[in-house]
Amino acid sequence: MASVPSYSEDKYEDPSTPSDTESSTTNYGHVDDEPVHLSYRNGVLAWGASELRDDNIIVATEVGETIGHTIFSLAPDAADSPFELRTTRATLLPQAFLDKHLFKTLPSYLQTDHIHVLISTLSGTGLAPAFFDDVLHPLLRAIGLADSAYTVTRTRSAESVKDFAKSTLLVAANGGQEQTVLMLSGDGGMVDTINGLMESGDRSSSYVKPILSQLPLGTGNALFHSLHNPSSISPIYIQGLQTLLHGAPRPLPIFRANFSPGARLLTNEGQTASPLTNRSLYGAVVASYGLHATLVADSDTTEYRKHGDKRFGLVAKDLLFPENGSKPHAYKAEVLLDGKPLERQEHGYVLASLVSNLEKTFTISPASKPMDGKLRVVYFGALDGQGAMEVMKAAYAGGKHTEMTAVGYKTVDVLRIDFNEEGESWKWRRCCVDGLIVGVEEGGWMKVGLVGKGNEAVEVVSDI
Repeated sequence: MASVPSYSEDKYEDPSTPSDTESSTTNYGHVDDEPVHLSYRNGVLAWGASELRDDNIIVATEVGETIGHTIFSLAPDAADSPFELRTTRATLLPQAFLDKHLFKTLPSYLQTDHIHVLISTLSGTGLAPAFFDDVLHPLLRAIGLADSAYTVTRTRSAESVKDFAKSTLLVAANGGQEQTVLMLSGDGGMVDTINGLMESGDRSSSYVKPILSQLPLGTGNALFHSLHNPSSISPIYIQGLQTLLHGAPRPLPIFRANFSPGARLLTNEGQTASPLTNRSLYGAVVASYGLHATLVADSDTTEYRKHGDKRFGLVAKDLLFPENGSKPHAYKAEVLLDGKPLERQEHGYVLASLVSNLEKTFTISPASKPMDGKLRVVYFGALDGQGAMEVMKAAYAGGKHTEMTAVGYKTVDVLRIDFNEEGESWKWRRCCVDGLIVGVEEGGWMKVGLVGKGNEAVEVVSDI
């Protein structure tokens, strides 16, 4: 934890100050034993030439039984590491500031005897370990969670999260234990946890849903952006920490994607094909076929992951504008929405979503609301590269693509895709379920439907 002396403050209220708006946001105090004038206006705590902005503040905590406080914030431009936690010591902070930022008590889900911190070392660009060491660990101590109050698990492989869910979370949940998991991961860690809990079907009558609090350290972080209030805060790690301290858990709606017998889960950059347990996967974000699925699959390599969310744009260019000058691939399948087939047999994009956003500014399903449990399908035919690009641009413009005549948008109970693509290779018969890639055999199928309310795997902490 970095101590920043120039930010340390001792403040006292001047009793002669008039009782007006100014007095409610202004105190007089000290910084490094020097008296200064402190003000809190428009989300900025300022004194002299120094300031702290709401966008960078995580929380303020009380210091023992004194009138002092410690403000925790993230440095806006950390130079030496991805994250720099700053501490600001202060007394007699303006009341308006304390009303907004003061930490009062641990939420109930952080008072359980079974708290886990899961660090997904492979998520996104690999920032999760540094985030725990430099930010979360010292912050947990500051709010009263000693190291002995939780266990830390660092993933070692792509299977680690799922194994942890099956061997630890599921056993305890079936035993009726309350559990909280602080997930330092992206959407992949969340979906692996859900599948680890759900795939065996081994749920007792005493099952208690584990509570997950996501610290968004993935690439797109679709779940986080879709389950939280829109925020101008950047980076989103601050909103994640604020939600951890002040949010509330709610059941997370999920879907089940069933596949034909020959379908295989593709891992290791597509080099490993494994049978699916019960021929199914569970998800909470999207199930897709066509451009989206191919894009996610082709960009899921060690080399592309170095580019973060920019990897999608790099691959999209190759898919939409092939080097040989041809049109993008036309995906051959029969697509049925609640049993009714679409007229076209060639497709460009078919995506069923439980969330509004795939990235912070990429609004794939503008009608979707947090936790509404409605499955909406976005689809369009085999457009040329420019046409598909225009649809994607409109999605970045607040979901305007759903107003385009070329784009279909519908709420459904069931999506089914029967694949007509010929050939042994499943390059054009790959599906995406929350980032997991499934290759489907020639003549195979995928069927996506909601899991009933009350049968969810987990609860997720949200600020909604």
